[in-house]
Amino acid sequence: MIQFGKFLIIGLCALASVSCAIPRPPQPETDQEPPTDIDKTQPPAPTVSVPPPSEPSQPTPPERPTVVLTPPPVAQLPASLVSLRDKTIVPGGIAWVSLPSQSDTPPQIMYDERQVMVLRDEEQWVALIGIPLSAKLGKHTVIDQQIGKRYSFQVKNKKYKTQRLNIKNKRKVNPNREDLQRIKRERKLMKAALASPWRTTSTSPLPLMQPIQGRFSSPFGLRRYFNGQRRNPHSGLDIAARQGTPIAAAAAGKVVNIGDYFYTGNTIIIDHGQSVVTLYAHLNTIAVETEQTVERGEIIGTVGKTGRVTGPHLHWGVSMNNTMIDPMLVMK
Repeated sequence: MIQFGKFLIIGLCALASVSCAIPRPPQPETDQEPPTDIDKTQPPAPTVSVPPPSEPSQPTPPERPTVVLTPPPVAQLPASLVSLRDKTIVPGGIAWVSLPSQSDTPPQIMYDERQVMVLRDEEQWVALIGIPLSAKLGKHTVIDQQIGKRYSFQVKNKKYKTQRLNIKNKRKVNPNREDLQRIKRERKLMKAALASPWRTTSTSPLPLMQPIQGRFSSPFGLRRYFNGQRRNPHSGLDIAARQGTPIAAAAAGKVVNIGDYFYTGNTIIIDHGQSVVTLYAHLNTIAVETEQTVERGEIIGTVGKTGRVTGPHLHWGVSMNNTMIDPMLVMK
């Protein structure tokens, strides 16, 4: 009986062992085989060499454009001025001085500490120098500032005619104290305008256009007497014309002064460059303003009889290197 129970227990345990075994779920299929020791025989991955970092390169600066310097335009000597070469050099006239300089640019020529006009005449330079009425006779000298070379010329005598005028307004001949103060102020203004700073031009302002048509009533250089009293020589050219006659600018330029002055009345002063300045006096009306640019032949005013006059006319003055010269020498 005991033996039978023993066998029964063993059988039950065996049965329990079979019924308690849980089968493992099936593994999913895969295309890759599980790794084995054979994988260790595959060739190593290629080695990629990485260059060491380099310093940032500097940007290449852009090439500078080549600058070609061209000399400024050169003012040529007009054919109408060639006759000045043979003119006798006199007070109130113009000196012609030939310059052997080979420079491509005009040399800077000084006379009495003032720069003078220099023009190109074919293969040489020519200096044109205004000579004051007060100039002493004899040897005069100009100097080339760049090289220090001096050039000389002779000033010869010229006897100007005498003119005697009677002025009704006695104050225009013998100003009172108040008038003299006014005259002193006005002379400073006119002197500054006639001495306008040097201005280079690409063309010659000469020859000048005659501002109006009319009779030359009083030439340049006259030794004048007003009401029997000697006064300064005549520093311009008087052209008689009807009051209101239009006046033209003698050349292109800039208006540097306008005023109503004791002696010259309504006055316009124009700077034409290269030390050439023109003055228009005794005007009835003025049609321009200070600092205005005018063209050759442009109407700037009308003929009048303001200031110290005996009748309507234009007093026309021409200055070169701050020196009043005979307008007839440079008028076309």
